Amino acid sequence: MWLFLLTPIFALFASCPVEDFLSQSLLFQADELTKKYHFEIAKLSRPIETPQAKKALQQASIWFSIDLETLQNPSFLSLSSEPFWELLREIGVEGVRLQNVKAGGKYRTSLGLDAKWGQGWEELMAILQKKGIILIIDSIGEATGLSADFFLALKNWGDYPSLYHLIEIEKADWKLLPEVPPCQLATNIPWLELQRLHKKGYVPEDFSPYEKRSQWNVTPPTKGADGQVRRWIYLKSRALDPVIDWLNPSFAGCRIGAADTLESIYNLGAGIIQWNELSGMNAGKTLALWTRKLGAFSAMDVTGGLYAMKEAPADLIHDRLTRQALMHALLTEDAEALRLMYRLMLKEDMEAKRLIHSLQPFQEFGCEWTEFTAQPQKRVPYYEETLTQEALKFRLLKEDIESLKGNNVPTWPSLCVQSSQGGDFLEAQKIHLLLSFFYAMQPGVFSFSASDLMGALTQEPLDLFSGNKASLYGSLESQMRNSCSFASRLRHMFSIRNDFGIAFGRLAAIPHTAHLNLLALVYQLDGGRTELLTINFSKQKIHETFEIPSIRQTYAIDLMTGLGEQKPVSSPNITVTLPPLSGKVILFQPKYYD
Repeated sequence: MWLFLLTPIFALFASCPVEDFLSQSLLFQADELTKKYHFEIAKLSRPIETPQAKKALQQASIWFSIDLETLQNPSFLSLSSEPFWELLREIGVEGVRLQNVKAGGKYRTSLGLDAKWGQGWEELMAILQKKGIILIIDSIGEATGLSADFFLALKNWGDYPSLYHLIEIEKADWKLLPEVPPCQLATNIPWLELQRLHKKGYVPEDFSPYEKRSQWNVTPPTKGADGQVRRWIYLKSRALDPVIDWLNPSFAGCRIGAADTLESIYNLGAGIIQWNELSGMNAGKTLALWTRKLGAFSAMDVTGGLYAMKEAPADLIHDRLTRQALMHALLTEDAEALRLMYRLMLKEDMEAKRLIHSLQPFQEFGCEWTEFTAQPQKRVPYYEETLTQEALKFRLLKEDIESLKGNNVPTWPSLCVQSSQGGDFLEAQKIHLLLSFFYAMQPGVFSFSASDLMGALTQEPLDLFSGNKASLYGSLESQMRNSCSFASRLRHMFSIRNDFGIAFGRLAAIPHTAHLNLLALVYQLDGGRTELLTINFSKQKIHETFEIPSIRQTYAIDLMTGLGEQKPVSSPNITVTLPPLSGKVILFQPKYYD
């Protein structure tokens, strides 16, 4: 139905001269920004080439994410409530990620702020600066929306065709292309036609006969600015949005990405730039260097597995390895898959402090095994077997389905209820806190969303100030008056995290456990201190004794209670007792001698 709405846009595009589109295009805006700041940027020093995770964490290691599209009254003016931000700062929030602030959102149509959010940007920025909260803004993603740039590309104007994976088909081969319905911008190319185009040398062998829709679209005959009629095929995202070509002689995609970052840092005041779904790492290193040159830091969401994460050039990387394994541990009371993920990280020497641990938005449920998908034929040990990662993935998914007993689990709340004994939302809140504790007590960034803060149970628009009826928790103000609330418990976790420098730690060991439902992680912190993080995913109490060589001549302290744990000072052993569905973080403080 929404394709029909493109009819007037397409008609306007077909009849208007290219000059009418130029000033609206991303590439034009990028070139204008480059001219404006060229001499100022020329004075800047050369950026450090290696990722600067520690410096980024010193700016902000606790992030709060707001997707403007999910708010009940979305506007910058509505967010300009100083008491609200004061409460967030009191919790411990150091950075706020505002999503979809620019026109087009993820599928960008402009480098500037989206006018639909109304007034209030300057007021909001003044409050954030006053509270010492760093602004995080998403940069352009893998594709643009149906912007002026794409229309100019179809007109074969200037560098615009090189901005996308756009391929002109010779007229003699039009017979290989499907017909496009009248007044429609494009249609998908079926697999059989795509295979024929591949044999003709038009497209790489990047398609599957098992997909109903291919990744390529075709346009109808389109008259260019030079008067020549062409038919194009292009790589797309969603139904119609064209994917950016980051590796092209014109570097038009990189020019837009660089200018978008420049706009966010210089004109909007961002301190961290979030990159999403770049098509490969070829543009990533340049843009990460560019961000550091401008005095900010970069974060990246990498779609590949552990190797891609480790090699990513951004200062900070989203942790996509542990999310599904964490769900599996909750569903099946078996932590071995989660333990495997940390063993792989330790083996590959993945810097723990580079990771962004996102408490998944509470209305969402992800189902992915990123590492297993990236290297399906790689063999890994799992209990007494050695399996390919593909075989292990199907085994774990089967176990998830069996544990659900036929129930559908589309959201985190449903998962929490399914994993609890009583099946009520008090148990869901308990598990939500356990998930928060699990990520908050690890090095790197802890990131949570507005829907997490509210405990949102549905996809209804969020009211950040009054709370939602269909949510586990009340408004932030009411939560802060209750010492047992979700927000108050987060504040306690964040205070401990900051006091002991947990964000800057290093993963040192994954101790063996006698209980399959227990996960233990050992981190080395500054000052020669050792941290032991333990999580009990079962519904029974657990007693476990650990031998950790680095804890000889130390005292043991339960960081959540501040009380000492029973442990002989000279011993490398400690016994931990964990109630059902609970966690404990123990700090081992060295004993100093006179």
